[in-house]
Amino acid sequence: MNMSFSGTLLRFVNFQKNISIEAPTPSDALSKLVAQFPQARQVIYDADGKVRQVHQIFLNGKQLRAEELNTPVRTNDQLDILTAIAGG
Repeated sequence: MNMSFSGTLLRFVNFQKNISIEAPTPSDALSKLVAQFPQARQVIYDADGKVRQVHQIFLNGKQLRAEELNTPVRTNDQLDILTAIAGG
């Protein structure tokens, strides 16, 4: 699966906009991602090990809810992780 990143997440994945990761689900892909880039763990996951609510995860353009992160994926699927930015 191809994972894409933008904004503030880029610095935690060595400024790579796209990373290919073999995994059966988005949840497994995220686990493999933080194993490869340990500095991303504290940014992606909260203290309880859940994906932080500031991140929106899309699989092939469809936004996934937290309970959908174990959806099976195919090799050519696209996983996009977007981070909400707040400010005034």
